[in-house]
Amino acid sequence: MPATPDPAERRLVLAQLREQIRRLERRDGRRDGLVACGIDSVDGVLPGGGFPRGALAELSGGPASGKTAVALALVARLHEEELFAWVDGRGELYPPAAAARGVDLDRLLVVRPPLAPSGEAPPGGEPSWRGALWASEAVLASGAFAAVVMDVPLPPSLPGADAAARRLQAAAERGGAVGLWLAGAGGRLRLPGAIRLELSASGGRIVARRAHAAQGPAAAGGGGRAA
Repeated sequence: MPATPDPAERRLVLAQLREQIRRLERRDGRRDGLVACGIDSVDGVLPGGGFPRGALAELSGGPASGKTAVALALVARLHEEELFAWVDGRGELYPPAAAARGVDLDRLLVVRPPLAPSGEAPPGGEPSWRGALWASEAVLASGAFAAVVMDVPLPPSLPGADAAARRLQAAAERGGAVGLWLAGAGGRLRLPGAIRLELSASGGRIVARRAHAAQGPAAAGGGGRAA
């Protein structure tokens, strides 16, 4: 049976992540513009037809709603010199499947917080979501990545949720990345100023609906293959 990660191992993982970011980090000016994912039903409900650089966007929906498909489609369309990161707090990203969708794995950094064999945080250890949030903030702010996808399972009650959301937004602005936050159907982290899309699958197609803070859903879209 695999050993349970201990605090020293978790500190080592974070130290290695910092070193990787230092090697990749570049400060060549703030990125501007939009990045389309190439799925018409999604791009069609976004202002300007794409996800803005230097900002966060929330993709919400239940299982098989197309969140991962949209994120993979976006990173696959980045320029060939651009790097991207995936904070995989659930441990569910399968790189061969990503490659099959056109993602260049040589340009992908996958960050996975240490988990116990059960997939949960180690007994008595720091919750994995804390490390995942720290990693999300670090890679967003680094300037090394054109896009950062964050799939972080959060507890029902998150201490300091508003402050964490503001730090993520500030990090995206500082680093110039497209930040995609993959949320559950309810979404427990309210990201200030973020574009929010509610995704669902209908007949094997992705349906995208634009939502606004403190408002109901708006502007549904059609077509796009669901994951």
